Amino acid sequence: MDQSFTLKEFINKILATSLSGYALKILLFLIWIPACLYAQQTDTLMSAKDAAQNSRMIIFQNGGLLLNGEFTGDPSGIAPTQGTGTRMMWYPGKGAFRAGGVSGSQWDGANIGDYSVAIGQDTRALASNSIAFGLRSLASQQSSFAVGEQNTASGAASVAMGYHAHTNARQGSFVFADRATVDTLRAGVNHSANWRVSGGFRMFTSSNLSTGVTIQSGAAVSNWGQANAVISTSTGALLTTGGIWQNVSDVHSKHRFEQISNEQILEKLRHLPITRWSYKKEDDSIRHIGPMAQDFFAAFRLGHDNRGIGTVDADGVALAGIKALEERTRNLAEEIESLKADNAALRQEMKDNNGNSMSTMALFVLAMVGGFALLRRNRVVS
Repeated sequence: MDQSFTLKEFINKILATSLSGYALKILLFLIWIPACLYAQQTDTLMSAKDAAQNSRMIIFQNGGLLLNGEFTGDPSGIAPTQGTGTRMMWYPGKGAFRAGGVSGSQWDGANIGDYSVAIGQDTRALASNSIAFGLRSLASQQSSFAVGEQNTASGAASVAMGYHAHTNARQGSFVFADRATVDTLRAGVNHSANWRVSGGFRMFTSSNLSTGVTIQSGAAVSNWGQANAVISTSTGALLTTGGIWQNVSDVHSKHRFEQISNEQILEKLRHLPITRWSYKKEDDSIRHIGPMAQDFFAAFRLGHDNRGIGTVDADGVALAGIKALEERTRNLAEEIESLKADNAALRQEMKDNNGNSMSTMALFVLAMVGGFALLRRNRVVS
């Protein structure tokens, strides 16, 4: 291997020769000119070359470092150094890089994937293009990535992050595990995202963090001040820990209030088609009952458009209809009570006039009154 020396070192070597003083001065002058020109054109501090004069290592004056090499796949499987130790190692035969320390054979040639990177303590990147960072993390399949503590990316193009995360040989999967437990979180299926975040999962949709969604942990309070929820939103809507979706209905979030006619709502409900049906994207065995959004919008003009029905609107219409029916029922009950009172008074009057018996005329009158009451009741109900 050739070495490049500093100009001072080279001159000292020349001075150590047996040349005469005059000849030595001429030689130094001839060397000094191109050396000065070279020093102005390059920032190389040191260069190392192989027997064929190919640069293998260059250290630049600004501290830069360049290591060259040739990828061969290295069928011998022997890394530049093997076994335990702390080191930074470039393995050109496999185009691989290692830095940190190992307690065993983790960085031996047989455990190094082509074009792989492993940095940290006892990390392993076994497959081609795999990457492992941290403490005892393992990337064992092609293009897999493991970072953190004791994580395993064992599926092709899978990612394991955090603490005791394992992609479980599921390709294209992502697993992130928090440090809340030593239990390992494993991917269940291919091409899935799996999270263990016991403190909640927060997604923000604005730069000032004022909008978004929080998937939270039970009684913990979300960014939006909501507790006892599984899902909470910046809009105020939430899914409770009991499984109830709660809409926003705070009076302070509403305006443009108008009175409505419950009877008119009930009349529109009377003409609203209600059918049984299935969604096209569900199995045919799954059935539902309800109106079409187009019919609902045409009848009540509620919501954004005629493609969906807001649950708050459906509930409001149903409650208005119930109030109308309750009012009808209450009025009818009052009329029935009045008729019953009239009937009782008539019976008493007839009893007073005729003793314990009834005349044919009294029975006729009573029948007429009852028939009138029944007819009126039927008309009100219809």
